[in-house]
Amino acid sequence: MRTKKSNLTFSAVGFVASILIMLYLILNAPQMIQLIIVFGIIALADTYFLVDSIVKMVDELSSASMDKQTELVKVEKGIYSVAKREEASNKKQNEALVNELMQLKEENQRLNAELIEQQKLCTKILIKKSTENNNKMLNSSDRISKLLVQLNGNSSSTSKETMEILEEINKTLDTYYNDSNDNVRRMRAN
Repeated sequence: MRTKKSNLTFSAVGFVASILIMLYLILNAPQMIQLIIVFGIIALADTYFLVDSIVKMVDELSSASMDKQTELVKVEKGIYSVAKREEASNKKQNEALVNELMQLKEENQRLNAELIEQQKLCTKILIKKSTENNNKMLNSSDRISKLLVQLNGNSSSTSKETMEILEEINKTLDTYYNDSNDNVRRMRAN
């Protein structure tokens, strides 16, 4: 690249020098036509080499630019490929997570339904036990009431029997006392 720059520099200097010499000759020595033509041809040749060097330099720059663009395109394709793979991988992971969430949701709904059924069953059992306990309490209350009535009846019949026994004892004692008094009177009378 350095030789190309030096060629461009020599061509540019040669072109400028030949143009200046040709202009000098035209102004100061117009009779030297052959020399003017030679320097004109040199100027044209330098123009060709200058343009050729400029075109080659532009081609090299555009080639380097194209190489860089090609590299950038390759890098972009690589990045796009990696991004696409990552996107596909993320999509699969997201789908797996969504499926797992759906399964967890279904499992949660199933467990909630089971829990509700168990709560209903527990409530039924509690109601049944409560009803049984209430019935037992009512039955025991009825039995206690009957026993109290029976005890009350037994007490009153026992009280009557006791009164009858006491009356009999009283009669017996009265009879005995009366008989004893009669015996004492008889004994006194005798």
